[in-house]
Amino acid sequence: MKTSQKGIDLIKNFEGCRLDAYKCPAGVWTIGYGHTGNVHKGMAITQEAAEAFLREDLVKFELKVGKYDSAYHWNQNEFDALVSFAYNIGGIDQLTDRGRRGREAIAEKILQYNKAGGKALNGLIRRRKEERALFLAPCGETPGNGAGGSHRGIVEYSMKRDGEKQVSRNFKVREFRCKDGSDKLLVDVDFVMDKLQAIRDRFNAPLTINSAYRTAAYNQKVGGAKSSYHMKGRAFDIVVKGHTPLEVARYAQSLGIPGIIQYNGFVHVDSRPVRYWARNNAGKVTVKSSF
Repeated sequence: MKTSQKGIDLIKNFEGCRLDAYKCPAGVWTIGYGHTGNVHKGMAITQEAAEAFLREDLVKFELKVGKYDSAYHWNQNEFDALVSFAYNIGGIDQLTDRGRRGREAIAEKILQYNKAGGKALNGLIRRRKEERALFLAPCGETPGNGAGGSHRGIVEYSMKRDGEKQVSRNFKVREFRCKDGSDKLLVDVDFVMDKLQAIRDRFNAPLTINSAYRTAAYNQKVGGAKSSYHMKGRAFDIVVKGHTPLEVARYAQSLGIPGIIQYNGFVHVDSRPVRYWARNNAGKVTVKSSF
Protein backbone atom coordinates (compact mmCIF):
# COMPACT_ATOMS: atom_id res chain seq x y z
CA MET A 1 0.00 0.00 0.00
CA LYS A 2 0.91 3.65 -0.42
CA THR A 3 0.21 6.53 1.94
CA SER A 4 -2.74 8.60 0.76
CA GLN A 5 -2.69 12.40 0.62
CA LYS A 6 -4.64 12.38 3.87
CA GLY A 7 -1.79 10.54 5.58
CA ILE A 8 0.85 12.76 3.99
CA ASP A 9 -1.00 15.88 5.18
CA LEU A 10 -1.17 14.46 8.72
CA ILE A 11 2.60 13.93 8.71
CA LYS A 12 3.27 17.40 7.28
CA ASN A 13 0.94 19.05 9.78
CA PHE A 14 2.87 17.71 12.75
CA GLU A 15 6.40 17.55 11.38
CA GLY A 16 6.37 21.01 9.83
CA CYS A 17 9.13 21.89 7.39
CA ARG A 18 12.49 23.38 8.38
CA LEU A 19 15.02 24.06 5.65
CA ASP A 20 17.87 24.52 8.14
CA ALA A 21 19.10 21.69 10.38
CA TYR A 22 17.87 21.75 13.97
CA LYS A 23 17.81 19.45 16.99
CA CYS A 24 14.43 17.88 17.71
CA PRO A 25 13.18 17.54 21.35
CA ALA A 26 14.98 14.18 21.50
CA GLY A 27 18.28 15.86 20.58
CA VAL A 28 18.55 14.43 17.03
CA TRP A 29 19.68 16.60 14.11
CA THR A 30 16.67 17.00 11.81
CA ILE A 31 15.74 18.83 8.60
CA GLY A 32 12.83 19.12 6.16
CA TYR A 33 9.75 17.17 7.25
CA GLY A 34 11.41 15.40 10.16
CA HIS A 35 14.19 13.83 8.05
CA THR A 36 17.11 12.60 10.17
CA GLY A 37 19.35 10.63 7.81
CA ASN A 38 22.83 12.13 7.35
CA VAL A 39 21.79 15.50 8.81
CA HIS A 40 24.44 17.68 10.44
CA LYS A 41 24.78 21.05 12.11
CA GLY A 42 24.71 23.93 9.60
CA MET A 43 23.03 21.87 6.88
CA ALA A 44 20.52 23.72 4.65
CA ILE A 45 18.26 22.42 1.87
CA THR A 46 15.65 23.68 -0.60
CA GLN A 47 11.90 23.07 -0.40
CA GLU A 48 12.25 20.68 -3.33
CA ALA A 49 14.87 18.68 -1.42
CA ALA A 50 12.58 18.57 1.63
CA GLU A 51 9.79 17.08 -0.51
CA ALA A 52 12.24 14.55 -1.97
CA PHE A 53 13.40 13.50 1.51
CA LEU A 54 9.75 13.08 2.53
CA ARG A 55 9.00 10.80 -0.43
CA GLU A 56 12.15 8.80 0.29
CA ASP A 57 11.34 8.43 3.98
CA LEU A 58 7.72 7.47 3.31
CA VAL A 59 8.82 4.39 1.38
CA LYS A 60 10.86 3.18 4.35
CA PHE A 61 7.99 3.56 6.82
CA GLU A 62 5.39 2.19 4.44
CA LEU A 63 7.43 -1.01 4.35
CA LYS A 64 7.59 -1.09 8.15
CA VAL A 65 3.78 -0.92 8.33
CA GLY A 66 3.19 -3.08 5.28
CA LYS A 67 5.10 -6.04 6.66
CA TYR A 68 2.18 -6.63 9.04
CA ASP A 69 -0.49 -6.38 6.36
CA SER A 70 -0.79 -10.15 6.05
CA ALA A 71 -1.78 -10.28 9.72
CA TYR A 72 -4.14 -7.29 9.77
CA HIS A 73 -5.12 -6.46 6.17
CA TRP A 74 -4.95 -2.73 6.92
CA ASN A 75 -7.55 -0.41 5.45
CA GLN A 76 -6.34 2.94 4.10
CA ASN A 77 -7.08 4.93 7.27
CA GLU A 78 -5.29 2.39 9.47
CA PHE A 79 -2.32 2.32 7.12
CA ASP A 80 -2.06 6.14 6.94
CA ALA A 81 -2.29 6.49 10.73
CA LEU A 82 0.42 3.89 11.32
CA VAL A 83 2.76 5.33 8.70
CA SER A 84 2.47 8.69 10.48
CA PHE A 85 3.15 6.94 13.80
CA ALA A 86 6.13 5.04 12.39
CA TYR A 87 7.48 8.20 10.74
CA ASN A 88 7.67 9.77 14.18
CA ILE A 89 8.55 6.75 16.35
CA GLY A 90 10.59 4.65 13.91
CA GLY A 91 8.34 1.62 13.41
CA ILE A 92 5.33 -0.29 14.72
CA ASP A 93 6.95 -3.51 16.03
CA GLN A 94 6.40 -2.64 19.69
CA LEU A 95 3.05 -0.99 19.04
CA THR A 96 1.64 -4.17 17.47
CA ASP A 97 3.66 -6.52 19.67
CA ARG A 98 5.06 -7.84 16.38
CA GLY A 99 1.63 -8.61 15.01
CA ARG A 100 0.19 -10.24 18.12
CA ARG A 101 -1.80 -7.30 19.51
CA GLY A 102 -5.44 -6.78 18.48
CA ARG A 103 -6.73 -3.64 16.76
CA GLU A 104 -8.49 -2.23 19.84
CA ALA A 105 -5.36 -2.65 21.94
CA ILE A 106 -3.25 -1.00 19.22
CA ALA A 107 -5.62 1.98 19.15
CA GLU A 108 -5.29 2.47 22.91
CA LYS A 109 -1.54 1.85 22.90
CA ILE A 110 -0.96 4.60 20.32
CA LEU A 111 -1.80 7.23 22.97
CA GLN A 112 1.02 6.08 25.24
CA TYR A 113 3.75 7.17 22.81
CA ASN A 114 3.61 10.83 23.76
CA LYS A 115 6.97 11.43 25.40
CA ALA A 116 10.41 12.68 24.37
CA GLY A 117 13.27 12.48 26.83
CA GLY A 118 10.84 10.96 29.34
CA LYS A 119 8.56 14.01 29.28
CA ALA A 120 5.05 14.12 27.76
CA LEU A 121 4.86 16.84 25.10
CA ASN A 122 1.69 18.63 24.04
CA GLY A 123 2.56 18.25 20.36
CA LEU A 124 2.99 14.49 20.72
CA ILE A 125 -0.20 14.19 22.76
CA ARG A 126 -2.13 15.92 19.95
CA ARG A 127 -0.43 13.85 17.27
CA ARG A 128 -1.19 10.55 18.97
CA LYS A 129 -4.84 11.55 19.41
CA GLU A 130 -5.19 12.40 15.72
CA GLU A 131 -3.41 9.21 14.64
CA ARG A 132 -5.69 7.15 16.86
CA ALA A 133 -8.78 8.94 15.53
CA LEU A 134 -7.71 8.24 11.96
CA PHE A 135 -6.85 4.62 12.80
CA LEU A 136 -10.38 4.12 14.17
CA ALA A 137 -12.24 6.06 11.43
CA PRO A 138 -14.21 3.81 9.05
CA CYS A 139 -12.47 3.65 5.69
CA GLY A 140 -13.65 6.44 3.43
CA GLU A 141 -14.13 8.86 6.34
CA THR A 142 -11.85 11.46 7.89
CA PRO A 143 -12.29 12.17 11.59
CA GLY A 144 -13.50 15.73 12.09
CA ASN A 145 -12.58 18.31 14.71
CA GLY A 146 -16.09 18.88 16.06
CA ALA A 147 -17.57 19.76 12.68
CA GLY A 148 -19.21 16.54 11.60
CA GLY A 149 -16.48 14.47 10.00
CA SER A 150 -15.63 13.92 6.34
CA HIS A 151 -15.03 16.51 3.63
CA ARG A 152 -17.77 19.09 3.11
CA GLY A 153 -16.27 21.71 0.76
CA ILE A 154 -17.72 25.24 0.73
CA VAL A 155 -20.62 25.54 3.18
CA GLU A 156 -23.16 28.39 3.32
CA TYR A 157 -24.07 29.51 6.84
CA SER A 158 -26.41 32.03 8.47
CA MET A 159 -24.89 34.19 11.20
CA LYS A 160 -28.22 34.36 13.02
CA ARG A 161 -28.80 30.63 12.90
CA ASP A 162 -25.28 29.19 12.88
CA GLY A 163 -23.00 31.80 14.46
CA GLU A 164 -22.07 29.69 17.48
CA LYS A 165 -21.58 26.43 15.57
CA GLN A 166 -18.09 24.92 15.53
CA VAL A 167 -16.41 24.69 12.13
CA SER A 168 -13.40 22.98 13.73
CA ARG A 169 -12.10 22.49 17.25
CA ASN A 170 -10.99 26.12 17.73
CA PHE A 171 -13.11 28.04 15.21
CA LYS A 172 -16.78 29.06 15.20
CA VAL A 173 -18.87 30.21 12.25
CA ARG A 174 -19.05 33.80 13.53
CA GLU A 175 -15.30 34.23 13.12
CA PHE A 176 -15.69 33.99 9.34
CA ARG A 177 -18.50 36.55 8.92
CA CYS A 178 -18.32 39.52 6.56
CA LYS A 179 -17.63 42.78 8.37
CA ASP A 180 -20.55 44.50 6.61
CA GLY A 181 -22.95 42.67 8.93
CA SER A 182 -24.46 40.35 6.31
CA ASP A 183 -26.25 37.29 7.62
CA LYS A 184 -25.07 34.91 4.87
CA LEU A 185 -21.47 33.73 4.76
CA LEU A 186 -19.47 31.06 2.97
CA VAL A 187 -16.69 28.98 4.55
CA ASP A 188 -14.28 26.49 3.00
CA VAL A 189 -14.80 23.99 5.82
CA ASP A 190 -12.17 21.52 4.57
CA PHE A 191 -9.51 24.25 4.55
CA VAL A 192 -10.45 25.39 8.06
CA MET A 193 -10.40 21.83 9.43
CA ASP A 194 -7.23 20.73 7.64
CA LYS A 195 -5.11 23.90 7.44
CA LEU A 196 -6.24 26.67 9.82
CA GLN A 197 -6.69 24.17 12.63
CA ALA A 198 -3.23 22.76 11.92
CA ILE A 199 -1.72 26.25 12.19
CA ARG A 200 -3.59 26.84 15.46
CA ASP A 201 -2.37 23.50 16.82
CA ARG A 202 1.21 24.02 15.69
CA PHE A 203 1.69 27.34 17.49
CA ASN A 204 -0.67 26.51 20.36
CA ALA A 205 -1.67 30.18 20.50
CA PRO A 206 -4.80 32.22 19.67
CA LEU A 207 -5.31 32.65 15.92
CA THR A 208 -7.28 35.75 14.95
CA ILE A 209 -9.09 35.91 11.60
CA ASN A 210 -8.96 39.54 10.47
CA SER A 211 -10.88 38.93 7.25
CA ALA A 212 -12.61 35.86 5.82
CA TYR A 213 -15.83 35.91 3.79
CA ARG A 214 -16.64 39.14 1.95
CA THR A 215 -19.73 40.06 0.00
CA ALA A 216 -19.01 41.48 -3.45
CA ALA A 217 -20.01 44.96 -2.27
CA TYR A 218 -17.75 44.85 0.80
CA ASN A 219 -14.87 43.39 -1.22
CA GLN A 220 -15.13 46.34 -3.62
CA LYS A 221 -15.33 48.79 -0.72
CA VAL A 222 -12.05 47.56 0.79
CA GLY A 223 -10.27 47.39 -2.57
CA GLY A 224 -10.11 43.61 -2.87
CA ALA A 225 -9.23 41.89 -6.14
CA LYS A 226 -12.20 41.52 -8.50
CA SER A 227 -11.94 37.71 -8.33
CA SER A 228 -10.93 37.61 -4.65
CA TYR A 229 -11.15 34.20 -2.98
CA HIS A 230 -12.63 36.02 0.03
CA MET A 231 -15.92 36.27 -1.90
CA LYS A 232 -15.93 32.47 -2.25
CA GLY A 233 -15.22 31.79 1.42
CA ARG A 234 -11.83 30.37 0.49
CA ALA A 235 -9.47 33.08 1.82
CA PHE A 236 -8.44 34.03 5.35
CA ASP A 237 -6.26 36.86 6.70
CA ILE A 238 -4.78 35.61 9.96
CA VAL A 239 -2.61 36.67 12.91
CA VAL A 240 -1.14 34.20 15.41
CA LYS A 241 -0.50 35.75 18.82
CA GLY A 242 3.19 35.84 19.73
CA HIS A 243 4.40 34.77 16.29
CA THR A 244 5.57 36.81 13.31
CA PRO A 245 3.93 36.73 9.87
CA LEU A 246 7.11 35.13 8.54
CA GLU A 247 6.87 32.25 11.03
CA VAL A 248 3.23 31.71 10.10
CA ALA A 249 3.94 31.91 6.36
CA ARG A 250 6.74 29.35 6.64
CA TYR A 251 4.52 26.90 8.47
CA ALA A 252 1.69 27.49 6.00
CA GLN A 253 4.21 26.64 3.27
CA SER A 254 5.09 23.39 5.03
CA LEU A 255 1.40 22.45 4.95
CA GLY A 256 1.33 22.89 1.19
CA ILE A 257 -1.21 25.71 1.31
CA PRO A 258 -1.42 26.94 -2.30
CA GLY A 259 -2.19 30.61 -1.66
CA ILE A 260 0.10 32.45 0.81
CA ILE A 261 0.81 36.19 0.93
CA GLN A 262 2.94 37.47 3.80
CA TYR A 263 2.08 41.04 4.77
CA ASN A 264 3.83 43.12 7.43
CA GLY A 265 1.11 42.53 10.02
CA PHE A 266 -0.69 39.38 8.96
CA VAL A 267 -0.69 36.42 6.56
CA HIS A 268 -3.24 35.79 3.82
CA VAL A 269 -3.91 32.09 3.10
CA ASP A 270 -6.35 30.64 0.58
CA SER A 271 -7.33 27.43 -1.19
CA ARG A 272 -6.77 28.52 -4.81
CA PRO A 273 -6.06 25.65 -7.26
CA VAL A 274 -2.66 26.93 -8.47
CA ARG A 275 0.18 27.84 -6.12
CA TYR A 276 0.92 31.52 -5.52
CA TRP A 277 3.30 32.54 -2.74
CA ALA A 278 4.29 36.19 -2.30
CA ARG A 279 5.53 38.90 0.07
CA ASN A 280 3.61 42.19 0.17
CA ASN A 281 5.72 44.89 1.78
CA ALA A 282 3.59 48.05 1.94
CA GLY A 283 2.22 47.41 -1.54
CA LYS A 284 5.45 46.15 -3.12
CA VAL A 285 4.79 42.54 -4.11
CA THR A 286 7.54 39.95 -4.54
CA VAL A 287 6.66 36.45 -5.73
CA LYS A 288 8.38 33.82 -3.57
CA SER A 289 9.42 30.23 -4.18
CA SER A 290 10.00 29.81 -0.44
CA PHE A 291 9.57 31.91 2.72
